[in-house]
Amino acid sequence: MIVETEAVVLHSLIYGDTSKIVTVYSKKYGKIKVVAKGARNPKSNKFGSSLELMTHSSIVLYKKEHKDLHLLSKSEIVYPFNRMQDDSEKIFSGLALIELMNMVMHDEEENEIIFSLLVESLQTIDKSTKNGANVLLAFFVKMFQQFGFGISLESCSSCARKTAVNEFQFVQLRLSDGKFICSSCSKNQTSSGVKISGGILKTLLFLQENPVGKSVQLSISTVMRDELFATMQSYLRYHIETVRTLKSVSMLYSMK
Repeated sequence: MIVETEAVVLHSLIYGDTSKIVTVYSKKYGKIKVVAKGARNPKSNKFGSSLELMTHSSIVLYKKEHKDLHLLSKSEIVYPFNRMQDDSEKIFSGLALIELMNMVMHDEEENEIIFSLLVESLQTIDKSTKNGANVLLAFFVKMFQQFGFGISLESCSSCARKTAVNEFQFVQLRLSDGKFICSSCSKNQTSSGVKISGGILKTLLFLQENPVGKSVQLSISTVMRDELFATMQSYLRYHIETVRTLKSVSMLYSMK
């Protein structure tokens, strides 16, 4: 069956002398693997740069039912992320996005909302002049919502005091259900979870309530950014046990 869909390139590896096996996250079919014959041969490569990592392309493939590997027929770039190479923060933020997608998404599970969120996030990083790493944080928060274990950040689950109008010194974010207990309530009851500052709580709430594009407006210190990434990864690992630390995020940690 010949099918056409938009897709983002997540991973590729050498196949034979001149070809590649490319993993993409597609709009219609979720995560799939395709064989791109001749993609490594400069003379016969008909795909150009459309199979490079993070590229948003339109692909045509021969999709085989009940098979894990499909044959790629055509691929053309939909949106060229020409500015992704501007600085290392943008590069590693983009790489972390596709590394995360490749890690957590199951094969051939369609999710157009996640696909659109991925494309929007990559476009925002590409266009940004600063704070590209914030986009990855926003992606985490919005992805959790789509997966069914979103973080509940609006108010303390015990006293119901609102995050937006209160200055919490710190809170305990429960990994089990994503709810938090404020510092006052935690003195009076036993609570477990990840301890985060009130500033981090408000940052997460901003990322949750606003479009991805607005995330680059936030100025986040390196220390707070690293703590945010650690919190997001801890929360993800609690709900998806097979998740490992993202290599690209580790590279972001090392950037000062």
